[in-house]
Amino acid sequence: MELITSRLTIRNLCPDDWKVIKEIWQDFDKSAYAQYDVPHSNNDIEIQKLVKSFSESNDFFLVMLSATKEVIGTVDLHNTGNGYDIGFCFLSKFQGNGYAKESCTALIKLFAENGSKRFSAGTALKNTPAVKLLTALGFSRVNTEQVTFYKDEMGNNIYFEGGKFELLI
Repeated sequence: MELITSRLTIRNLCPDDWKVIKEIWQDFDKSAYAQYDVPHSNNDIEIQKLVKSFSESNDFFLVMLSATKEVIGTVDLHNTGNGYDIGFCFLSKFQGNGYAKESCTALIKLFAENGSKRFSAGTALKNTPAVKLLTALGFSRVNTEQVTFYKDEMGNNIYFEGGKFELLI
């Protein structure tokens, strides 16, 4: 699948994309918001296996600038049984330009045209850029929960407040 917007080309992830996925993850892991997400592997073999699996699911999309075909991020939509859960990750040098909103809007519209009426997302409430994006896309916060991905030096879970968001079309 290939989807074209005014500035972007969005296509399904393929196994050969593992190097650029590694680059996106390494960039994200340097951000202040990495503490609010599942840790990413830096092992080439593990990343290759994950990207191969992701590409077989047809749930993961690569986002590129149409003019240059430079990869700038990813969007994923996972079938939850009663809708789709959306996630996104963009290289830091491309954030703040509306690319995430443009690509998410296009994919939500495509999935809605194919019958999907419910979309959900989860993010740390302290991840203000993600919360702003979800709000701009029309999502509303419907719940909060305590989430943990990391442990402190004593082995205790480090919790943060996660927001559950929903968009009904």
